Amino acid sequence: MASRTKRAVLAMVLGALVLISPITLAGCAQSKEDSMTPAEARDALVSTIEDSAAQLNVAGWNRDHAPEVGDCGDQHGQRVNYSYGYGAPAPDSDRGADAKVIADYWRSLGMQVRVVDTPLYVVYASGGTVAGLSFSTGPGDYYIAGTSLCVPGDAQELRKQDNG
Repeated sequence: MASRTKRAVLAMVLGALVLISPITLAGCAQSKEDSMTPAEARDALVSTIEDSAAQLNVAGWNRDHAPEVGDCGDQHGQRVNYSYGYGAPAPDSDRGADAKVIADYWRSLGMQVRVVDTPLYVVYASGGTVAGLSFSTGPGDYYIAGTSLCVPGDAQELRKQDNG
């Protein structure tokens, strides 16, 4: 009888663990911001922006500078993010149609998107593997800019590494 009782208790404990485990694991799962390295956050930002530009039939895209690292969050030296911009001469095309292409592409990446069409087309997005993006159709050049997720890291140390 003692053996049967032990098995019953063991079965109840194992059953409870099976029910609790998914909840516990979900509660312990790391957010993207806490699981990405600074290099991963930077690379996700750059590739998202450059892949976005590739959606348009526009020549002459170029970066205005390398991705720049900065502090984010409440305390310096603990969390970082990157900013990056990519521009091209505005083509002789339908700026509204180009804004729609970018908005649709960002939605396909799971981002929340907002389009402003006055006085010029600007598309804003957030979510996914970046904190935020914008695509501007002018005046003048087309421009895509963004900020990476805020991840663990020390901006001052990363600048030292980048500058050799």
